[in-house]
Amino acid sequence: MAEAETISWIFLSIALASQTETADLKEISNIADGINHSIPKEKEMQTAISWLLNERIICKIENKYQLTNLGKSEYGESSKNTKTLFGIWKNLELRIKNMNENK
Repeated sequence: MAEAETISWIFLSIALASQTETADLKEISNIADGINHSIPKEKEMQTAISWLLNERIICKIENKYQLTNLGKSEYGESSKNTKTLFGIWKNLELRIKNMNENK
């Protein structure tokens, strides 16, 4: 899986897992498995979470994560014009690729 695809997968998992309260790694991993029918490897989680934290898309509160206002905005924009998880995931992937290219 390409880096932007992995980051967007974990971003989407955090967005869904933290809708009502902050989510821990197990909750995020369970959601990720439900989306992609694959449990993320530790390195995938670490790489994606580090990137998302550095971009201020998510924040860490104790040992749990949630979207920041920027993350909520990115998620909202990616959810427009699609009603499927796959569509949101692909839109997030494109947005992350663009962020990486504009650095």
